[in-house]
Amino acid sequence: MSYQIDNQQIGSYISGLIEREFKSARQFCNAYLKAGGMNNPTQEDIQNMANRLSQIKKGAKAIQIYDLPIFSELLHVSYEQILSAGKCREPKSDRMTNYTVAQSHNEAEWIAYIEEKDKPILYPDEYGKTALDYAIMFGNYDFLKFLVNKNYIWFDSQKDCDYVMTFGAGTNIQRNKFEECDNGVFISKPDMSDLQYKLATEDQLRMYIISFAADHGDLAMLKKLRAREIPELYYTAHYLSCTCPDFNAHYDQKVVRHIAGSSDKVLNYFTDPFEIRDQIRYKDGSKRKHTFMFPYISQLLDTLIENNSPFLRTALEKTIAYNEGTREKLKLLIKESVNNGCYHGDGWKQEIKYKKNGNIIHFRDTLAVTGIITNIARATKTSTDTQINRLIQKLNNSYNAIIHITEEEIYPDTKSIF
Repeated sequence: MSYQIDNQQIGSYISGLIEREFKSARQFCNAYLKAGGMNNPTQEDIQNMANRLSQIKKGAKAIQIYDLPIFSELLHVSYEQILSAGKCREPKSDRMTNYTVAQSHNEAEWIAYIEEKDKPILYPDEYGKTALDYAIMFGNYDFLKFLVNKNYIWFDSQKDCDYVMTFGAGTNIQRNKFEECDNGVFISKPDMSDLQYKLATEDQLRMYIISFAADHGDLAMLKKLRAREIPELYYTAHYLSCTCPDFNAHYDQKVVRHIAGSSDKVLNYFTDPFEIRDQIRYKDGSKRKHTFMFPYISQLLDTLIENNSPFLRTALEKTIAYNEGTREKLKLLIKESVNNGCYHGDGWKQEIKYKKNGNIIHFRDTLAVTGIITNIARATKTSTDTQINRLIQKLNNSYNAIIHITEEEIYPDTKSIF
């Protein structure tokens, strides 16, 4: 089998092996130094090795010839497996495992493993890892994409009522256990450790695949994963006056960094506003809709500023336009609610709700069953570019104007109508 040396793939492969065999990268570094003849490595020795290992894992530096014997011994793989990032190997047996199938780039092997009678793909191995865990560790996007595109797993049921902890994620790879009742009847009982249970209760796998899709510029996959959204948006939108969920608890800095380092087409996708449906229907039968931006748009802007991203100007201009559009819509809704008698005097002020967690702003007119709920953007970082800083200031001014909206903003031509 021929292969080309690819430092990024090798780094990802080594990262997965270390995670499997050691509790931490520092533990591996300590073992490496001892295997190399250093009996009592100091913290400085370990840190220096950790820094070099970090560069190898990122693909920024190549693994050296003198590393191979020690890496091979500690990680229980051959030189060929390391240099080919797992593509070239001599399996110890013909039996596929979670570990081996997750390294494979052979579609026939994937299908054969999925179709095995006992469905081992559903369960963790002796190391507590599933095939999907290993695929993520090894960065095998081909395998993950195959599972999604062939509908072996999905992350969107297309049913809004399912959108709670996930978007109704599931799998058609299933093996249920059967439990006998007192009357001798057997009932199907899902295994609590199986893939279906994990997909239905955890959103982390979707987030990992979003990172890979962003890295690969795979816009189709990002749309399929509803990558700009989180399930809680649907709950928030349905109840205009509800206590907002904890958006910050779902923030994943690694995912945002992958997005920030992606292509312009991916960044355009994540900085475009989008609509979500509500269960409330208007008199004409249509469902109420709400417009949002990526829930972590502010964190994304900060990361783009830190990276001095070429896309930063476009991102700021788009978010400024969105904030200002939100401000105009809010002013119009307040005027309409006062005119139709929903609020008297400055009673409308009590209905404007702002949640710093998620930067959510919402307002409702209870008589007209209308309102607005959305997130707005701001930036906390500054740039060395004067023009960019002007845009950052303009963005933050629009943000503050929304959360501190005044009567003068709504009725600029009169002193006060209240």
